[in-house]
Amino acid sequence: MLRIIKKMYSLMRDIYTDRRLLISLSWQDFKRRFAGSYFGTVWGFVNPLLTMTIYWIVFQFGFRSGDVGEIPFVLWFMCGIIAWLFISESISSASNSFLEYSYLVKKVVFNINILPLVKIFSCAYIHLFFLCLLSIVCIAFGYYPNIYWLQIIYYLFCSIVILFSVTLIFSSLIIFFRDLSQIISILLLMGMWGTPIAWNINNFPESTHFFFRLNPIFYIVEGYRDSFIGQIWFWQKYNQTLYFWGLTALLFFTGAFVYHRLRQSFADVL
Repeated sequence: MLRIIKKMYSLMRDIYTDRRLLISLSWQDFKRRFAGSYFGTVWGFVNPLLTMTIYWIVFQFGFRSGDVGEIPFVLWFMCGIIAWLFISESISSASNSFLEYSYLVKKVVFNINILPLVKIFSCAYIHLFFLCLLSIVCIAFGYYPNIYWLQIIYYLFCSIVILFSVTLIFSSLIIFFRDLSQIISILLLMGMWGTPIAWNINNFPESTHFFFRLNPIFYIVEGYRDSFIGQIWFWQKYNQTLYFWGLTALLFFTGAFVYHRLRQSFADVL
């Protein structure tokens, strides 16, 4: 137990030490993802925007989803889908970080534990653009900037921490079990429809709400809505906050254990 805690501390120390390298690599990764295409990084913004627009049209007009209380459906939906697109893209990308950067994994002097974060930060650049877009839409609907909007920094931090914890596990295991990438795709599909992103949790019996709240992504999605349109502080939902950070700490503990247990065999398999 004490040994794992020391490994967790070592992980955080390495990330802080290599913070400048982390930012540099993430920016290079962002540009490299679209290198060679005619429109370059534009595709990084077009694809999520098109996905978001299609979902909105289907649910708003196809399934005739109405406003959520006094909140316009498009605004309520955007808060959820923007959070989810960042999470799903980060998991898909960061889970393959050790495979994609195998040439760095084989270098003894390189701290490869920052590689999942490199991918997460790379996805965050696009996410920041959509947060700006969401802010504009909020203003257009009469939801003007207020102190609650600052809370989005907290929920973004929550997203990054739990994403790093989860992808540290996935990226370590996927080297030895390549079929895990297919399992991750299935889990993300289940996560998309199992999280109240395009549907309202109040449409289900109240007795089932407890099970939906066990999903940590629920906390982040609702947090985005609380920040932009709900005007609710995260400490007002102290039970969910304690549960989220307890689960995140467990995932980070597991990630540190799995990573340090398998790290020495990475180069041999790759």
